[in-house]
Amino acid sequence: MAPVLGYWKIRGLAHAIRLLFHYKEAEYEEKYYVQGDAPEYSREEWLKEKFTLGLEWPNLPYLMDGDVKMTETSAIFAYLGRKHNLCGSTEEARIRNDMIYSVTTSNRSAFVSMCYNKEHEKMKGPFLESLGGRLEQYSQSLGKRDFFGGSELVYADFCVYDLLDVWNQFKPGCVEKHDNLKAFMARFAALPTLQKFMNSDKSMKNGPFNGPNAHWGAAKWGAE
Repeated sequence: MAPVLGYWKIRGLAHAIRLLFHYKEAEYEEKYYVQGDAPEYSREEWLKEKFTLGLEWPNLPYLMDGDVKMTETSAIFAYLGRKHNLCGSTEEARIRNDMIYSVTTSNRSAFVSMCYNKEHEKMKGPFLESLGGRLEQYSQSLGKRDFFGGSELVYADFCVYDLLDVWNQFKPGCVEKHDNLKAFMARFAALPTLQKFMNSDKSMKNGPFNGPNAHWGAAKWGAE
């Protein structure tokens, strides 16, 4: 039976996991949940199943793979990284993977918090002011490497690619100011096994990035 990835029908936390599955050409199934419209933004579609799936720590995203039933994005990535040899083949690559995954999780959290905050317009300016510095750190970290793990892909690369792509749509052209990040994005997007997915509607290239109650990146539910 193919693994099942459960999440909202948005890019959100699950998109980098989807990219990993498609890169490895690993069969999997998606279980999408749809949040209600304003003003309630009902989560009933998920809540009615939340405690019936046998998950030890019920949450989204979740992954079910045979006898494995798990939640928490970092745990899912660690599991899939081990399973598909994307944790790094050297100690240096493994250290870089762990470090850059953690940094990217923090950067995503800061960005998403701003997107959902009712003071979004007030917070947007300071975040945009910080964006150049955040991108410069990624540029310095990547250096002349092909990927953030070095010459090999690690699962942190999928998370960085997804976040940089979202940022580049939040502030068009921001990534292109850094030649090595621009080259990394092109190199990642050109990976042969990702082409079919990246060119399909299921890639959610232009979103939705966030749920319907977000102040940026939201879209009508049901859109591919």
